[in-house]
Amino acid sequence: MTAHHRQELDQRLTTLTAQCGASCAFVLDTTAQAYGASTPLPDDWSTLVDEVVPLVVAATRDHPLRKGGHLHLMRSVEPPFAAAESFAGVYMVVLLFETPFVAAEVSALVRRALPEIEALTVALPPPDPTREARVAGLRTG
Repeated sequence: MTAHHRQELDQRLTTLTAQCGASCAFVLDTTAQAYGASTPLPDDWSTLVDEVVPLVVAATRDHPLRKGGHLHLMRSVEPPFAAAESFAGVYMVVLLFETPFVAAEVSALVRRALPEIEALTVALPPPDPTREARVAGLRTG
């Protein structure tokens, strides 16, 4: 059942990536644990992630997700190009782009996909604390 939910989440993220014209999409929690990712990931995905993580941290610094904060990040005009939306208190869907994008269109597509992404994500078991599966683990996950 778990593998099935993960596959469904990966497929939904792959569909969202195509709809938005993104390079890739993935779901993370506030500890940077990866829950799912679109496929295939572009060769430069880890560089894009490294550029976006500080933006996510800065956007949630004053209102952390675990304390009721919300993340709505649209970086559509200047690099790094990214969109991120939080859900269910501790999760976020992050899309990475190689070029500028239309923020309103991407935002609408993400919000439309979010209920399904949330249901698939929360159906997954909590991560194994002994397993190192952070963002870098997306390559093998």
